[in-house]
Amino acid sequence: MRNKLLDSGQKWPLTLVSASLGIGVIIALMAFANMADRSAVEREQALFQNGFSGLLDEHARRPTAVALWDEAVRNLDVSFDPEWTESNIGEYLSGVLDLDLAVVLDRTDAPIYAKLQDDPGALSKVGSALAAAAPLVENVRAAERRRGPIADHMSAMDGQPPKVIYSTSISQTDLGPLALTATLVQPDFGLALPQTSRSAVLVSGEIIDQDFLTVLADRYLLREATLSAPTEARLPGHAALFLRDSSGRAVALVQWRPQRPGAEMLRLSMPLVFIALTALIILAMRYQGKGRQATERLVASEARVTHLAYHDALTGLPNRLLLVERLRSALDAVRADQQGFAVLSIDLDRFSEINDSFGQQASDDLILKVCRLFAEACGPSDTLARLGKDEFGILQTNATRESADALAMRLIQLANEPLEIAAGRVFSGCTVGVTLIEDANLDGLECLRRADLALNRAKTAGRAQYAWFVPDMDANLRQRLEMREDLRAALANGDLSVAYQPQVHHGGELYGVEALVRWNHSVRGQVPPALFVPVAEESDLIDSLGMFVLRRAFEDSKQLGNLRVAVNISAAQFRLSEFLPNLAALVSETGVDVERIELEITEGLLLGDDRSTLQTLADLRALGFRIALDDFGTGYSSLSYLQRYPIDKIKIDRSFISNLGADPSADAVVNAIVRLARALRLDVIAEGVETEIQRIRLAAAGCDDIQGYLFGKPMSAQAIRHLLNTSSPFTEALGQKAKHRVVV
Repeated sequence: MRNKLLDSGQKWPLTLVSASLGIGVIIALMAFANMADRSAVEREQALFQNGFSGLLDEHARRPTAVALWDEAVRNLDVSFDPEWTESNIGEYLSGVLDLDLAVVLDRTDAPIYAKLQDDPGALSKVGSALAAAAPLVENVRAAERRRGPIADHMSAMDGQPPKVIYSTSISQTDLGPLALTATLVQPDFGLALPQTSRSAVLVSGEIIDQDFLTVLADRYLLREATLSAPTEARLPGHAALFLRDSSGRAVALVQWRPQRPGAEMLRLSMPLVFIALTALIILAMRYQGKGRQATERLVASEARVTHLAYHDALTGLPNRLLLVERLRSALDAVRADQQGFAVLSIDLDRFSEINDSFGQQASDDLILKVCRLFAEACGPSDTLARLGKDEFGILQTNATRESADALAMRLIQLANEPLEIAAGRVFSGCTVGVTLIEDANLDGLECLRRADLALNRAKTAGRAQYAWFVPDMDANLRQRLEMREDLRAALANGDLSVAYQPQVHHGGELYGVEALVRWNHSVRGQVPPALFVPVAEESDLIDSLGMFVLRRAFEDSKQLGNLRVAVNISAAQFRLSEFLPNLAALVSETGVDVERIELEITEGLLLGDDRSTLQTLADLRALGFRIALDDFGTGYSSLSYLQRYPIDKIKIDRSFISNLGADPSADAVVNAIVRLARALRLDVIAEGVETEIQRIRLAAAGCDDIQGYLFGKPMSAQAIRHLLNTSSPFTEALGQKAKHRVVV
């Protein structure tokens, strides 16, 4: 009996230790859950703040349709027409745009018309709103003075509509929180001009109420969002964010129930934890030795769970959560000793191509190889983290702009080298965004966001390079998003067109054209393809844009006699799984003669000996298309590509042509390319030919096919048909006259 009591007494300490350990695990899980919930709230707050700013700017631009209008100048400034104002200003802003406030100020800033929530006689009720809008009106007046007289401005703009002048903010008024915008009334075509140097101003506003908030909450998936006065008490379990006016004063309080992934994880895991803890205590009471082993296993399991929570499973590197924590520590160090740090956001350039071509194991091998290279480039106190499947982040401590520059260049140099993995040699490359943090008032997520914005800028500039964060990137991002939606609307409404640039034999014979997409925006005017094509490639619009150009080129080719029509194929569209089936269907639908269609691709598509790319090119040849390699000599030109891939033609890039006759190396490169093409029995054409000297140099090199302003700018299909009806339209352009003639 005594022995049993002794045995029992020996087991109780282990039981208490086991219970304490279980409680520790629970506390650790709760701390992790709380940290995850806090990070989720911070992300939602940042998302809501950016979304609110975007929605505010979106509302601010809506009155532009009536403020930038000759008729508005005629009826609000030249002479005031109340009936016209009510019909075209008041009813449009309230009925069509669903705004709550519309006020017209004359050139002395005195209100001459007001409409408040469908009440057209509201001049006496908008005093507080006008007082709140006074700084916005002054901003507009200051911009008006900088612009100068509108007649001179429009003359300098060469017939283009003037830039919209507006100022927007939120303010507290007697009507409640109000999103106010002051917009200068200006002519769009100059058919009516203001009588003085000051024009009328349109003040519009929307009450920030629950309906306004519901639109924003639905857009960003915020649950149970409410709007209240800034002095009201906080709701339990809700995230909160103050809406502030331009002076920083709180105008309203927005609260919502945030996502709580940590709490959900805790809810799901706690029953399992309690079951495991109970079983552990029972086993500890029965078997001291086994209890000790179970405790040790539990400790090891906790360490593994903690490690996995903060580290990437494949590479063992810190993950995003741990990087954000270390960024917070680095920010604390900035507050203490004013020593800045750099954040680098890195994206592998051709990861998806390698993954699609060689499989998951090859992409994992590539990630491990790149991680080792990046780790060698980092300093001993730096943090290298894996943020996504092909995304990395680096915290460089005690950084300067020079040290961050050096690290970014080193990363790009390492990634651009050919990498040997089990599947063979691959070319990856990387693009880097860099930001230097010296402001301790930021948070970790904002540091990462700035690096990501810089990364997007570097990608837009052409990849395999790095870019620094600058404050205007936020505005540029909004502009790209606006351009994406405008392009989506242009594709839906048929606002794009296709122009054709002549391709001419050396003797002056027109033998082909290149199809080039054009976009004449109603506000921006002519938008260069170099701006909107990358936007399409980064979104889901590239297939629609590419198929639009192909369809138009196919249809027009049937009216262009025997001319060969060249069409550029974006690498992003080429890699889509539906590209080949859609193209085959379009050929069948239009009945185009595919032997007269030439598809132009870039050298980047041929990197890495991609079997999928080779098969797609072979399928295109089987359909009857000719394949041309565009911008030859500017990328990763390789003789093996020309031998291995089914290429019919190479196109010498304009960067070599522009220096002909001025730089001997340019002549040498062009001669080498022409000889290479002839040796491989490939056609060759030079683009960007603008002078007679360039034409003569190309003729001497043996390049007989030419494209450029020397013979014609891009023109409509109708203009090309007119040239076909002209006897030898380009023969006279040769010689001295070619320096002056440009066909429009």
